[in-house]
This record gives sequence, C-alpha cells and structure tokens, in this order.
Amino acid sequence: MEENQPNQAGFDKKEAESGKAMAILSYLAFLALIPYFAEKKNKFVRFHAVQGMNLLLIWVAYVIINAIVSAIVTAATVGNCVNSYYGYYGNCAAGFGAIGIVSIIFGIIGAAIGVVAIIGIVNAVTGKMKEVPILGKIKIIKK
Repeated sequence: MEENQPNQAGFDKKEAESGKAMAILSYLAFLALIPYFAEKKNKFVRFHAVQGMNLLLIWVAYVIINAIVSAIVTAATVGNCVNSYYGYYGNCAAGFGAIGIVSIIFGIIGAAIGVVAIIGIVNAVTGKMKEVPILGKIKIIKK
C-alpha cells in the first residue's frame, strides 16, 4: 500500500505521522481540549481527540464522585468519633476502616483511568486508531 493511500480506518500514514503530537495531547487531562477544538480535519487526531475528551469527562466525574463520597464517609466517621461536648468518643476504628476502604477503591479506579490513558497514548504513538479498553465503549462525546 502506498504511503498516501487511506487504510481501512480512513486515514493515511502521513495523517498519522503529522498528527501524533496532537493525538498524544488528547490523553493528557485538560490538554485534550487543544486537539479537540484545534484539529477537525485530521481523522487520526480527531479519533484520539474524541476518545481523550470522553476520558476527560469520565475523569472529571470520577473526581467529583470521589470528593463527595470521601466527604460523606469522613463526616460520618468524625461525627461518630468525637463529640467532646457530651464526652462521647464512640468506636472510631470501624469508621476509619471505612475511610481506608473508600480510599483504596477510589485509588484503584483512578489508577485504572491512568492506565487507560497510557494505552491511548501508546495507540497514538504507534499510529493506531484503536478504542481504549472498557472506557472506549462509553461515548459521551461523539465525532
């Protein structure tokens, strides 16, 4: 196949080569806004920009949910542990265990989002238009 001929995905090798830097930016949190709004013609960049924007929105939702759940669990734990006005100190061990469990769960989810972003970067660097695992199926923003 010639270098300028489009492949099955609809982009040629020159498009992929010229768009790699922008495609990589697509997976770097808020930097995904740059290729999404700046590059509309390059199909390779556009594919990665849309995936990056979807990943960004998932990450923002994750951060908000993490903050809300962590605040609720922490408030419930601290509220049950220390009430010095009434001289009650309660059973703090169970509450602090809940904080630890919530932290571990959200830590694993955050790490998984990071791994998905790295997979997207690897796909961009290698010139592939391949959906990222699991989160690639979630399409908040479409082309």
